[in-house]
Amino acid sequence: MNAGNDQSLMSSAQPALPPAQLPRAGKYRLTVRHMFLGSAFLLLLLAVVVPNSLPAPTAVAMGLAFMLAVPGLRFGSELRNLLALYVCTIIVTIVYMIVGGMHDAPLVALAQVAAVYILSPLLWIIIAAGLRRQLGVDRLIDWFVVLSFLCALSVALFFYLFLTRGAAAVAFFFKGANVNLNEGFSGATMHVYGSLIFLCGGFFSSPELIKNRLLRFALLGMLLACALTSGRSALIIAIPIGWALGWILAPRTTEHLRTSAIARFVQYGLPSLVAIVVALVMLQAYTQVSVSTVLDSVSTKLASGGGDARTQMARSLYAGIFDNGGLGAGHGVGVGFVSDPVHPWRYELVWLATIYRVGLLGTFIYALPFLVYIVGVVRMALARRLPNRHKFLFCGFVCAFLASNTNPYIEAFALQWMYVIPLVAWYIEYPVFLRTTPP
Repeated sequence: MNAGNDQSLMSSAQPALPPAQLPRAGKYRLTVRHMFLGSAFLLLLLAVVVPNSLPAPTAVAMGLAFMLAVPGLRFGSELRNLLALYVCTIIVTIVYMIVGGMHDAPLVALAQVAAVYILSPLLWIIIAAGLRRQLGVDRLIDWFVVLSFLCALSVALFFYLFLTRGAAAVAFFFKGANVNLNEGFSGATMHVYGSLIFLCGGFFSSPELIKNRLLRFALLGMLLACALTSGRSALIIAIPIGWALGWILAPRTTEHLRTSAIARFVQYGLPSLVAIVVALVMLQAYTQVSVSTVLDSVSTKLASGGGDARTQMARSLYAGIFDNGGLGAGHGVGVGFVSDPVHPWRYELVWLATIYRVGLLGTFIYALPFLVYIVGVVRMALARRLPNRHKFLFCGFVCAFLASNTNPYIEAFALQWMYVIPLVAWYIEYPVFLRTTPP
């Protein structure tokens, strides 16, 4: 009997429902994708625009985005390379949590270390991989354009409310908020300045990624105004650092050969220059902010090593490193200088504090994923294979990474996106450079 001609077998294999009534195979995946992108945008809205202002909702949004990212996750060799380096950092963290416990580190400190060094980076890695897969880096940068405008608007709202209604009106943005407008200087206490370090470095390095000319003109001017009125040295110097890195890397990008140098200057350089000039003129004309006073304050602060508090902190951390011989004192263990009375084991000089906590070898393992990324991007640029989108992410990352030396942004779970998203996007898209890039 020929099974191919058996009508009973053929009829049993046919669907019981008419084609019009069959459920669509991709309907569930499409719904999950939309839910993930919605939760991810909400997470970035909280983490980029109002970081640390709503920690509980941010944590909930992160957990939701993580759970929705898992169904579409693909553990290819690209992601496994980054996860392998991440596992090495986990081992270092666990070992030095034990060492810290042996040196009477408080349990609350060890719990926070586990959350910030183990749990939070894993969640961000999976979420970033989901964004890279479901949205794409180019669309993600479009999101950053929108978020940058919201960041600038939040800064303007902060100044307006503080100056008209007092500190209580801006307690949502920062508890114990303050604005300093004395003798031409401008400074404010806002968590969003951490996000703006990355965004200023990225967009001043790659203004061409802001497609609309008017939008590009407005956003660059707003970012410059936010930086100059922030009083934050790390944010102010992120603009020249981002611009310089972008200028150096632009000839090495894959898009460079498509247009002439004159056309690129007219299309991107000239609007950026005009936006900067207009922003400076408006600040001088309509505010009490003196650009020269702000820049003098920044240069003085840099020359003094970040101010008296950071200088004393550095001395104590250096003494602690010499006392433990560079082997590490353990997580949750502080030095003589107390930076935060509530959390005395925390320090703004994160690089020095990391060497004190986990030693030279542990610090190298912590930095290894970033070092591989930096070396890989440089090799891509030398080979003229660096896309503009990765130029943007790299320049933003470099500014944020340098700022982490004097600011604890990398230890805030809401701000770790600045360090994780560029790494994940590069590790997934360019695994070939990992095979030949020395650690």
